[in-house]
Amino acid sequence: MCKQISGWRLINDMNDKVVLITGGARGIGNTVAKFLAKEGATVWITSRQAQQPHLISKISSGEIGEVRLDVTDEKNVQAVFERMDTLYGKLDVLINNAGISVFKPIEETTLKEWDDAFLTNMSGLFLCSKEAFKLMKGRGGRIINIGSVSGYIPIKENGAYGASKYAVRGFSKICNEEWKEQNVRVSIINAGAVYTGMWNEREGFNPSDMLQPEDIAEAVVDIVRKPIHVRIDEIKILPSKGVL
Repeated sequence: MCKQISGWRLINDMNDKVVLITGGARGIGNTVAKFLAKEGATVWITSRQAQQPHLISKISSGEIGEVRLDVTDEKNVQAVFERMDTLYGKLDVLINNAGISVFKPIEETTLKEWDDAFLTNMSGLFLCSKEAFKLMKGRGGRIINIGSVSGYIPIKENGAYGASKYAVRGFSKICNEEWKEQNVRVSIINAGAVYTGMWNEREGFNPSDMLQPEDIAEAVVDIVRKPIHVRIDEIKILPSKGVL
């Protein structure tokens, strides 16, 4: 919804927006969901423990619902987006946040770890973006991919994860070109180290040196607020000390 003030258009709420966030049960995704719901959006988050798509009911503006989704399961992905279509007849924003990390030297990385990283971080994002586009085509919408500093700066002991994020970055750019005539905008947020639960098992990192999930949420809200004629291809957000 928009208001006119002295000739300027201010987008001050999101009461008409339906948002789906993959991997939104905790960490960055959960914080983003809370920020968007506070702005008035109808927000769905996904996890593997929630109700199956056909069991979920419609929620209202400012509320957060949860739906079961395994982004690597094509039929499950299709069922979730079909349910969004049934409940709302549209999807305004998809935030591809689901991902897994593999922090190992390349020579110690197994093929399964490599495949798992690409299956979730890239193939899952591909499947969700493809289905979201079907609901956004023509009427417009935004897809926001949560990337990483690893997607444009080589970092040691980060081979599988970093390579998958390089792929996400390239995929995002291609989608922007293919879908621009349909008013579907694709943005990628390349974030440096963000303090979430996954850092608890790693040594040598001080939480005070890291970004917080709220920093990423604020960037997401800013993108979602923008009118569809504004295209934001890429945002880089780093902690004050740069790459940790």
